[in-house]
Amino acid sequence: MSENLSSTLSEITACKSPKEATEKFSNLLKSLPQSSDSLLADITTIVNTISQDMVTVIAARKFCDELINFVNQVSDNSLAISALQILLSRMQSRNIAFESQLVELRDSLSKRLEAVGNLREAATVLSDIPLESGQRVYGVNYKLDIYLRIAEYCLKIHEIQEAEAFVNRASLLQPECQNQQLLVRYKIAYAHLLDLKQKFLEAGQRYAELSVRFPWLDDSERLAFTERALAAALLSSAGHQRSRLLATLYKDERCQTFDAYPILENMYMGRLINRSSLSSLEPLLNKYYPHLLQSPVQDVLDTTTAGDQSERLSFVASSSVQRLLERALNEHNMLAASLIYNNISLVNLGLLLEISASEAESIAAQMISEGRLIGKLDQIDGVIHFENKDPGVSSWSMHIQSLCTAVNRIVDDIEAAHPDWVHSHLNSRMTIDPPV
Repeated sequence: MSENLSSTLSEITACKSPKEATEKFSNLLKSLPQSSDSLLADITTIVNTISQDMVTVIAARKFCDELINFVNQVSDNSLAISALQILLSRMQSRNIAFESQLVELRDSLSKRLEAVGNLREAATVLSDIPLESGQRVYGVNYKLDIYLRIAEYCLKIHEIQEAEAFVNRASLLQPECQNQQLLVRYKIAYAHLLDLKQKFLEAGQRYAELSVRFPWLDDSERLAFTERALAAALLSSAGHQRSRLLATLYKDERCQTFDAYPILENMYMGRLINRSSLSSLEPLLNKYYPHLLQSPVQDVLDTTTAGDQSERLSFVASSSVQRLLERALNEHNMLAASLIYNNISLVNLGLLLEISASEAESIAAQMISEGRLIGKLDQIDGVIHFENKDPGVSSWSMHIQSLCTAVNRIVDDIEAAHPDWVHSHLNSRMTIDPPV
């Protein structure tokens, strides 16, 4: 076949009629054997021939387009990946002349790599597309789609730095985009990035927005975003912003269907929570944070060099779900205690929170310094004094909160009845999400 193939290619490249040459080349591809070894050898021969200088650029582009279409029809992903890699490695030496074909090659190759689970290489292949420095001018939607695909690949394999870089690039294009599907993908990627960076409060706010902002999404998707918002809220640090997020979720009737709803209710009501009740959260956290539950230490040992292991192990030790949940529980119970007591000894506070007195003191000191708890520590007497807010101010805040909730419900009803009108007005006022 090799000798016949070479002679046929010579005839095709010598053909004076571009249309006739393209037809003959297309027929040649249809006659190629489908066995892996033979096909790859034939494709190598074809690529070497059409990339020679003796073949005009216009003809070579048409041949390359035909070859890409042919490989895209191959059902075997592994075979298609090998064929696309052969084509890419040979044609990229003439990247200026074949920029359009190389972009299509990288696009097709990344999708095949995604199909076999090789997300890291898929992201690398896509990132080599010269969206900003190439000869072609790419549209906003296309560039945003590529940036988001790279970010999504990186997020799935927890490559946080790479994902952050491309999410930030996407954030610059997002205000110019009118495609609602792309905007939703951007907001999802941004929320996932915040989640992986353990900015749980911000992630929870983003998920909560996704659950109500786009009514045309499937109910199952919106419910999943609500559940993710709840999971993130439970792991976030206690404070006023978290309380507002918990209030939003508590008033969302969809949350009543979740197994974690009793914990949400107790947190919203400011009640003390026993550690034993946290076991009910395990299914929820295992669903959305499996990377923090399943042998993270061994994963670090398997995937890092000796020089990086100590730093990564330290990060893992401080970021496991158990530690994060205990921190959130302790801080919540600290706020709950401040609603019950005017003052309490650190020893009794430790007993109340089921931790040592020194741990209770450390948590209280940090929360006071960060403005998340109003009180004073008397280290000499070992007592903490809580300062309750002015009841008038608290009552006024509750009125404002109720008013905002009512306004949000009215906006939701308007959006459900007139989604196009709402989207057109919201897009015109959309602010750029700040870089992470």
